Amino acid sequence: MLDVYRNDTQGLQLRCSSIDLVTIAESAISTVVELASTRQVYIHLGFADSEFRSRAMVNGDALQLQRVFVNLIANAINHSLRGGKVEIVLIASSISHTVKIIDEGQGVTEEELPLLFERFYQGHTNRQAKGAGLGLYLSRQIIEAHGGKIWVERRKSGGAIFGFSLPTFVNN
Repeated sequence: MLDVYRNDTQGLQLRCSSIDLVTIAESAISTVVELASTRQVYIHLGFADSEFRSRAMVNGDALQLQRVFVNLIANAINHSLRGGKVEIVLIASSISHTVKIIDEGQGVTEEELPLLFERFYQGHTNRQAKGAGLGLYLSRQIIEAHGGKIWVERRKSGGAIFGFSLPTFVNN
């Protein structure tokens, strides 16, 4: 809560360096693996149309971006049914890198879409863990401070896709 207030009043202070989003994603997964095990949710990290590990370099604050990954993956786990799967897909390009966190949960309603990244919004859900309604708001602050975009999509087959994109790091 204090971070959100400080970000709102002073702006988000980033400590940027060249970082690999794949490394950040792997670290975030290790942070939530116990939650996934408890909820019996399988986590898979993939790379677009390939199963080979790739790199996705951005100029970013590793700690802040890990917060985004942990928040989005934990939300996906908490909204998934037991035995479900959460998939993290990284799509690298020369302009931007995109991350999609895909779950098989109950999804989001059309009415919720414009509200999900607002402060204190918790949504209509029967998930196991309740929060303060700040995780997605903070994630939006972090991604936008990095010059990126964050969004949510409804899945036709059920569940949701939370995605974000960040500009590709260019070494001059």
